[in-house]
This record gives sequence, structure tokens and C-alpha cells, in this order.
Amino acid sequence: MESFGASLLNYINENKIKQVVIDLRNNGGGDFFVGTFLAYYLNLADSIDWKSGVYVLTDKVTFSAGTSDASQFRQILNAKIIGEPTGSNPTGYQDMGQFTLPNSGMIVTYSKRLFRFQDNITQGVQPDVLIRYDWESYSKGIDNMMEWVINDIRNQ
Repeated sequence: MESFGASLLNYINENKIKQVVIDLRNNGGGDFFVGTFLAYYLNLADSIDWKSGVYVLTDKVTFSAGTSDASQFRQILNAKIIGEPTGSNPTGYQDMGQFTLPNSGMIVTYSKRLFRFQDNITQGVQPDVLIRYDWESYSKGIDNMMEWVINDIRNQ
């Protein structure tokens, strides 16, 4: 992420990018701190419209670290969350560990740390703009959530 973040920052600065869309849909999670690196590099980009130019797309298949990053991006990047509520709660146990059972060889995973990324416990991160997937649009190859973002940017 450090290499990608530095490259992204370079691109944003060279092209005077004002809006950024971070797509966390269908994100099963992983390492929360990877998203923190991304936020660090984005925060160095002075051309971004920090008042209303950062968007995060979420859906019910945004889990674990993806959920935590969505919540954190709202706070530290002033991001507007667009889409569906996330599939997991940003306040709860995360940071997966694992071990292998000696006889069966089965892998057991568990969450080992309690994170509190928002004050209130909710059914997932609630979006600022609720947009559900629309089958009619999807079947025509149209991403209705992204279309909303594009229209919002045009109307600024």
C-alpha cells in the first residue's frame, strides 16, 4: 500500500484531482491498517475537495476491515458514505487470528481484538445516502451507486 499510496498521491497532485471515490463494496475485510495507509497518502493531497469531494461506496457485503475503513474514512477524510449499510458492525471484535487443530488439520479462525470505530452500535455503518442495488440498472450494466456519485459531482 505504501508504493500504491505514493503513486496515487503523485497522480492526484499532478492532475489536480478534486474528487476521490473509494469502493469498498464486496470487500470481505483483511487488514484495517492497509486502509489507514491509504488515508494517510490521500490526506497529503491538497487538491482534493475535503469538504465534499470524498466518497466511499459500501454494500451489505462490506465486512470486517472494510467496514472499519468506511467508518474511519468518514471521520478522517470527511467521506460521504454512499450505498447500502455495511454487513458488519465497526464496533466489535476483529483482527483475525488462526490456528490449526492438530488431529483434524482444520483451521480455526477467531477475532482477537475489540475495536470501537463509532460511538453507537448500529446494524453496520449506515450510509449518508442510502442507495440499494437496482436490478434493472445492473442488468443493463449501469452501476446506480456510482451514477449517483457522478451526478453529485456534476451538481457541485
